[in-house]
Amino acid sequence: MEKPKEPPSDYALTGIYFFRQTIFEMIKDLKPSWRGELEITEAIQTLMDWGLKVGYEFVSDWWKDTGRPEDILEANQLFLSDIKLSNLGTVEEDVTLDGKVSIGRGTTIPRGSTVRGPVVIGKNCEIEPEAYVGPYTSIGDGAAIF
Repeated sequence: MEKPKEPPSDYALTGIYFFRQTIFEMIKDLKPSWRGELEITEAIQTLMDWGLKVGYEFVSDWWKDTGRPEDILEANQLFLSDIKLSNLGTVEEDVTLDGKVSIGRGTTIPRGSTVRGPVVIGKNCEIEPEAYVGPYTSIGDGAAIF
């Protein structure tokens, strides 16, 4: 529910979402709300109506309004600060991993590269040798960094 007059609980959406390409199909069909805005909650409801999986996590350590671009960047920093170390990919020789780094399955961190966390690198990413990634960087599945 987007800004209900009488909220059914004390919980709120924090404004941090991770979507697959399917979300763009939802957005194309959205109509502006009474406020003249496209409501992400309506797109999420459509995902559920289509029988697609929608998950969530409770955030109890911090709250950040994300109404401005600089707020989104700060929320990204807060979120990435909480990531857990995970390496499901391949790390070649002569690579520097510093801080909290999560590497997805099928991703290779090539020789001579430096990754300074907090960083999340998705699955099946292609990264050029001697690359520098981070800090506070999120790279989605299948991305190429050249």
